[in-house]
Amino acid sequence: MDKSFVDDNAGQQAETVVGPSVKIQGDLNSEGNIRIEGQVTGKVKTSQGVFVNQGAKIAADVLAGNAVVGGEIQGNLKISGHLILQSTAKISGDIACQILRVEDGAQFTGKCTMNGAPVGPNGNGKRPGRGEELEPEE
Repeated sequence: MDKSFVDDNAGQQAETVVGPSVKIQGDLNSEGNIRIEGQVTGKVKTSQGVFVNQGAKIAADVLAGNAVVGGEIQGNLKISGHLILQSTAKISGDIACQILRVEDGAQFTGKCTMNGAPVGPNGNGKRPGRGEELEPEE
C-alpha cells in the first residue's frame, strides 16, 4: 500500500458528505472528495477520492480516482488509482484498479482486474528473461 495515499487523504476535507441518516436515490457526481456514511442507490462518480465508512451502503457502480471502503457496495468499482478494502468492507461486484490493498476480514465477491505496472524482483520494473541475471540492488 502507498502509505502516502492514506496519509494525504486522511486529512482532506470531503467536498460532499452523505451523512449516516441520509438516503440518496440517484447518481452522485462530484469533482471533489466524497464521504459516504449513509445509503446511496445510484452511480457514485468523482475524479478524486471516495470514502465509504463502516455502516454505509451503496447499491450502484462506483467510479473514482482513489477509494477507501469500510462499508457495503453492491456494484462494480472502477478506481483509477488506489483501492483499500478495510476489514469491515463487503463488496459484491467486479473491481478494476491500479493498486489494491485488502485488509484481513474484508469480503469480496466478484472478479478483480489490476493494471498496476509490473515490478521485477529487483524493483526496476523489468523481469529478467531466460538466461539473464538479476542486477544487484544498490
